[in-house]
Amino acid sequence: MRSRYSAYVLQEIDYIVDTTVPAQQNLLDKQDLAAWSRQMQWSGLKVIRHVPFGKLHALVEFEAYFEENGQTECHHELSAFVKIDGRWYFIEPTVALPTMKQPCLCGSGKKFKACCGQFFK
Repeated sequence: MRSRYSAYVLQEIDYIVDTTVPAQQNLLDKQDLAAWSRQMQWSGLKVIRHVPFGKLHALVEFEAYFEENGQTECHHELSAFVKIDGRWYFIEPTVALPTMKQPCLCGSGKKFKACCGQFFK
């Protein structure tokens, strides 16, 4: 989570894409991500908690702080991550996800509902 926040601060959009579940990477709009990253005046990250779910899934609750119109604002999120081939990937909830009965986007061979979908009910 910290590395993804740093990538937004540094406008390293390729890193943001590369650390998103591979099945979702082509669904991301790099221009939109870059524009959003540039328009924010980032001011801090607070990781509230990390909740592991077995060896392959985790949730990270965080607050990202930024300045907008002279005011400090906070983006609070509970993000889901999945480990694929020894590497952690962010599951992007703002792009199309599989239906609960489709194969999971992480490639586990399980249905989405029995794998990564448990975080999106």
